[in-house]
Amino acid sequence: MFAGRYIHKIDEKGRIALPAKMMKAGIGLGYTEFVITKGIGGCLSIFPTNKFEEFINNFDPSYLSFEDGLNFYREFASWAHYTSVDTQGRILIPQILQEESNIRDETLILGVVDWIEVWDLKKYSEFKEKSKTDYDSGAKMFFGSLIRGKRAKNANSETSERSDG
Repeated sequence: MFAGRYIHKIDEKGRIALPAKMMKAGIGLGYTEFVITKGIGGCLSIFPTNKFEEFINNFDPSYLSFEDGLNFYREFASWAHYTSVDTQGRILIPQILQEESNIRDETLILGVVDWIEVWDLKKYSEFKEKSKTDYDSGAKMFFGSLIRGKRAKNANSETSERSDG
């Protein structure tokens, strides 16, 4: 699982060091190969290769028209680049993706559970400002589901204890 928020610089060769904690998230999972592609809102999305292929295989474009589905696949797949992690924990961001995302110097790296996002700091700030998403609404649902899940689990174990006794 990828989590956290980090600021890293891209070097003159277009490489960026993935945070050590993110690399440790992949220990035992073979996270040495990634796919980097255009994300949402102007970021770059980085997926472990196996996750990328799993997401592609599980994506159901049936809610899109044939033409929209085909155009999405064309765009999404054509921006995708396979990259390996070097011995210093860096990945190469292709020039075309650097230009598309305006990534030039300092970047914001976000762990988004199953993937990593890389943002130009200014672009991320603008994206957040335009976004209609309210963090607190989502957080209430998330934390509420944790409480409900714990209550349901406790209720189930109490029921099974009564039936066993």
